[in-house]
Amino acid sequence: MPRTRRSSAALLAALLSIGLLAAPASAAPAAPDQSAPSATATLYGGQVQLQHLASGLVNPLGIVNAADGTNRLFVLEKRGTVRVIVNRQLQDGFFLDLRGVPGGISTGGERGLLGLAFHPSFETNRNVFAYFTDGDGDIQIGEFTANDDGGAAGADTYDSIFTIEHSAQSNHNGGQLMFGPDGFLYAFVGDGGGSGDPGANAQNDGVFLGKMLRLAPDLAGGASGGAWAKGLRNPWRASFDRANGDLWIADVGQGTWEEINRVSGNPSGVNYGWDRCEGPSPFEGSSGECAGYTGPVAWYANAGANCSITGGYVYRGASYLDFVGQYVVGDFCSGNIWTVDSANTAAGLQFHRAAGFMITSFGEDENGELYVADYGNGAIYKVVAPTFNDVIGSPFIDDITWLHYAGISNGCGGGSFCPTPNVRRDEMASFLARALLLPPSSTDHFSDDNGNIHEGNINAVADRGITLGCGGGNYCPDSPVTRDEMASFLARAENLPPPTRDWFWDDNGNIHEGNINAVADAGITLGCGGGQYCPGSATTREQMAAFIRRALTD
Repeated sequence: MPRTRRSSAALLAALLSIGLLAAPASAAPAAPDQSAPSATATLYGGQVQLQHLASGLVNPLGIVNAADGTNRLFVLEKRGTVRVIVNRQLQDGFFLDLRGVPGGISTGGERGLLGLAFHPSFETNRNVFAYFTDGDGDIQIGEFTANDDGGAAGADTYDSIFTIEHSAQSNHNGGQLMFGPDGFLYAFVGDGGGSGDPGANAQNDGVFLGKMLRLAPDLAGGASGGAWAKGLRNPWRASFDRANGDLWIADVGQGTWEEINRVSGNPSGVNYGWDRCEGPSPFEGSSGECAGYTGPVAWYANAGANCSITGGYVYRGASYLDFVGQYVVGDFCSGNIWTVDSANTAAGLQFHRAAGFMITSFGEDENGELYVADYGNGAIYKVVAPTFNDVIGSPFIDDITWLHYAGISNGCGGGSFCPTPNVRRDEMASFLARALLLPPSSTDHFSDDNGNIHEGNINAVADRGITLGCGGGNYCPDSPVTRDEMASFLARAENLPPPTRDWFWDDNGNIHEGNINAVADAGITLGCGGGQYCPGSATTREQMAAFIRRALTD
């Protein structure tokens, strides 16, 4: 049964002092991930694109992962529910439906389910925390416990661990909730609503509104902690850089500036300046006063279609090297997406595109790949930065980009890769020769490739024993590579051992059957579905990219 709700008044005296906090119970500090990739290339304007991942959601407000090895994405819906995406598929049912918690949930205006954070030891203790507005409009930070397999958490496991009075106004609730690298739970609270912080809450050390809180949940329905930083208006999404622990906060402006704040080391007592300052300029403060606060590293005007910033993450995934080290951010109204170079914030915002929808949140998966939520249409997109201009619709976009970074392909010209045409046998020879770093050949093996631009690589793969041609001293350079031929190319290139089983039923008697089963053994292919391999089908350039990447990296 839920425990009795604790009021903020009862906690205030003990919890309010900035920096006077207990160690986080059962949440061992975790050092920043030093294996996270560093920036190695230059991102150009417009390179960041969006690839559709899933639809069917209702007003999504957040995207998080559980860091439990399942690679699930958890999507918060404003109404008080949490959905799950696995392998690009939205799952039926809810991971969490907190509409039945004592005190209920209010969802009018800016209220609703606003934040979700999985305990760093969720895989073993199954604790998850939610930030939402209750039926009275007050902010609740609650603890839930998932079932043994981590598949769902029931409303009947709810314990309220922190309450903040917020019934007067429905806006400026904040809502970001996340565990930091130090193992503490951080909550980002708005200034209480209204226009211009009428209660002067953000600078008032006697209230939790307009603050960043640092909490240590005791995993028994309570938490110790209190205010850690102040001077926030309506922080809408914050994140820690997984490479170095830097804290990034996007704070929604009053009507002039939308701002991005960053601090290193996450020290206590930081004052971000609201309501004395808005962005880089005085609001109620005097000229020159803003220099005394921790001001933003980047900002943009609340003008035109722009109205409300939505913060994101510094990209630390492994798929897009040009993107590494870039903080991505968007605007709720305009759908504009920018990046800020974390290594050179003075360069300001780099515009990429208008998403065409209301951006409510960015999210990060276990591998550091990024996602964005489309509020009105109930969709999630993957945020990508491919090196080619024609691969956004390809399911093999990451493989194609890897192929480019590996120096195996520069595309088909004009910044394109041409993903859907069939790959020819002469092209395949060049792809393999580059991938395997084959030395030049001194032997002319075939009679029908003379003058072909790939002739040198054709002879190189023949030297290696990867191909014997197509018969009669010919290579058939212009013919498409079929899927059975692809299997033999890769099996010979990787010198795969004989297969251990028969994987597919439609290749029986095929001269490449042994190699087809060998590449299946190696995890290079799962076939084309229904227990089939489709051996006679031509291989497209995008499929080829996936075959080669799996062969060389798995």
